[in-house]
Amino acid sequence: MHPSAPDAITRKVRAFYEEMPFNFYGSAAAAAEQVQRNPIRAYPDLDALLSDDSIADVLELGCGAGWATNAMALAYGKRVTAVDMTASALARAAEVSHLNGTSGRTEFVHADLFGFNPGRRFDLVVSIGVLHHTHDCRRAFAHACGLVAEDGFLFVGLYHLYGRDAFLAYFREILARDGEAAAFARFAEISPDRTDATHLQSWFRDQVLHPQETQHSLEEVMGWLDAAGLALVTTSINTYGDPDNRSDLFAQEKNLLALSDRRNRVEGRYYPGFFTVLARRDGAGTADARR
Repeated sequence: MHPSAPDAITRKVRAFYEEMPFNFYGSAAAAAEQVQRNPIRAYPDLDALLSDDSIADVLELGCGAGWATNAMALAYGKRVTAVDMTASALARAAEVSHLNGTSGRTEFVHADLFGFNPGRRFDLVVSIGVLHHTHDCRRAFAHACGLVAEDGFLFVGLYHLYGRDAFLAYFREILARDGEAAAFARFAEISPDRTDATHLQSWFRDQVLHPQETQHSLEEVMGWLDAAGLALVTTSINTYGDPDNRSDLFAQEKNLLALSDRRNRVEGRYYPGFFTVLARRDGAGTADARR
């Protein structure tokens, strides 16, 4: 990679999000209302972990407009440090925190995640849909792992190598054949939430028009976890079931290519190709992590 490439990618991604952050609502009040509905419940393993009193100090890398940070502070009473490189996103996140009365539990830091070195570790490090937009997802993942305390947890969401491919192919065909307006119209048809026009546009831009993304498999991420000394607790690949049979997990994830193609093209159901992993530094088992 050319020495200037990482900086060029970072500038490009920052400019993209300064124009419109991801998960951005038409007003701070609408965003605050969405946080009050607790979107974290979409991730049952993270929801269960945050309900544990032993998790007190949380870090979110790439908080964007703050939906996850503010939900963790409001619904679970956690103290959350949130990092993002986009000033406009952080301004909205702080405004939503103020509206929901959680300003005392949230700290918003304007920084590139690679340069964020707080000099301490956290009970839980969260990064949802962010690391695959950096110039080096593996390095970003390793940096996140390095911020996890002993006995601490890591929760990461990434674009999936197999599930994402069909989604991208479908929308690239529409873009090439009919243009952006047609692609947006189709995205709106299959999107599960069409109540806020600005929010819908922010999702379309992020999912379909983003200038930088990579896709990854669970098999690849398991190697990253092994190298960092973390053990898998749960993953969405097998709907948060037993994570111990790696060969079975790796076989299951390859089926997601066909599933994504069927959902998006045939059934008209939104399926962007995204997966999550919850891991623990000391390798404690699933039952301990869900206590």
